[in-house]
Amino acid sequence: MISLEKSQLLDRIQQMRKAQLEESFYEFVKDAFEVLHPGQQILDNWHIKYICELLQVEVERIVRGEKRSKHLIINVPPRSLKSFITSICLPAWAFIKDARLKFIGSSYSNDLSVEHNKMSRRIIESDWYQQYWKDKVQLTGDQNQKEKFETTQHGMRRATSTGAGIMGAGANIVIVDDPLNPMLATSEKERKTANLYFDQSLTTRLNNPDIDIIIVIMQRLHEEDLTGHLLKKNPDRYEHICIPAELSTEVKPLELTQYYRNKLFFPQRFSSSTLAEYKIALGSYGYAGQFSQRPAPDEGGVIKKAWFKSIRREAFRSLAGSAKIDFFIDTAYTEKQTNDPTALLACCYVNNHLYILDSERVWKELPDLLKYIKEFAAKNGYSYSSRILIEPKASGKSTVQSFKNTDFNVVELPPPTDSKLVRVNNITPFLEAGRCTLIDGQWNDSFLGECAGFPTASHDDQVDCLTAAVNHYSGKKPFKGLHGYGSASL
Repeated sequence: MISLEKSQLLDRIQQMRKAQLEESFYEFVKDAFEVLHPGQQILDNWHIKYICELLQVEVERIVRGEKRSKHLIINVPPRSLKSFITSICLPAWAFIKDARLKFIGSSYSNDLSVEHNKMSRRIIESDWYQQYWKDKVQLTGDQNQKEKFETTQHGMRRATSTGAGIMGAGANIVIVDDPLNPMLATSEKERKTANLYFDQSLTTRLNNPDIDIIIVIMQRLHEEDLTGHLLKKNPDRYEHICIPAELSTEVKPLELTQYYRNKLFFPQRFSSSTLAEYKIALGSYGYAGQFSQRPAPDEGGVIKKAWFKSIRREAFRSLAGSAKIDFFIDTAYTEKQTNDPTALLACCYVNNHLYILDSERVWKELPDLLKYIKEFAAKNGYSYSSRILIEPKASGKSTVQSFKNTDFNVVELPPPTDSKLVRVNNITPFLEAGRCTLIDGQWNDSFLGECAGFPTASHDDQVDCLTAAVNHYSGKKPFKGLHGYGSASL
């Protein structure tokens, strides 16, 4: 009788736990962790429950057939169980709710995507899962593969990777988990490939575009990574969750700041000393993106904000006297703001010191651009001794030729031979020595932000102008004028 009572009690406890696991994705994740990591307990933290509850709401909404409000973008540091929660556990738990659901999981690497697929399948095939839900979820034998498995009710989880073909596949939930390799994040080609794959392949995979959802979960790597691309292109389409390792203005939504302890989001795993080690190992850029979820360090990376001095315009006029003002132009072809802008920089070189009076970015095509350059020069003190120096790229040559029969002194700079990063590194001693001062103005923040963000900022055209100006004055390099070569010295 006692053994029977114990058996009944154990059965009752098991049924209660089953109900808890079905009602709470968070509870499911904790138990599933021990299935894949026997003898280990999950190192719990508030963000795990928060993300689980966020995803549970979306799964249950889809099962009910209700319209979606927004897609999801979740930015969290590495080693925070983001892939385990989203790519591995979510499909296994969602099949309990409806074994007909279809998933596509994509990462930057096919091997990584397949590994997520295999681990999700291992949970479903485990004794733990089957003792609770074998009557609900069974995998078919003919579609139980590394890249794809199906349930007997035609549910599915399929693995793909950035750039891979996925024609014919549809899903209720598309999970994009780290679409960009951190080692290749500075490559414009790799970023564009990841963004284009999302835009032209993954966004078209939803079976019901009004109900189904795309979940992007990743660490930030660059201002033009997939998160940056999507928030710039259509921010109203996405709910953005951002959880940096340390308390900052990047935390989204704002109410999540209440969960930080001693300004840390996960002190059990990422203590202050541990984060300090990551800062050394990853460098300022790597840490800023992957842990701070800010693709450029606050203080700057290659170029530091602190290197620039500032001065009021009245003080500059007193100091510079009648020194001539020069203008450096980095041109672009288009007026579309999704492309690179034209940058204009007004500056003066006095006593081996560069003073920048103004810097702007504009998106204008050639006829309007010529007019704007003239206006920019006029308002910043253009005189008969001033020069407008233009690099011969994009519409640069056309701009130079268009000024040929005007009263403006236009100079064509020699085309650069080194990479942009090499050129910027070459001028850092000049800047670090405090030889560049900004005249106070509303443009200062934009200029400093772009400089500090180099080379991961979405635009670097003002940096190009700065580099050209420093090289021009300090290097005394020759320039090509409209009628041949002349001295680049003052």
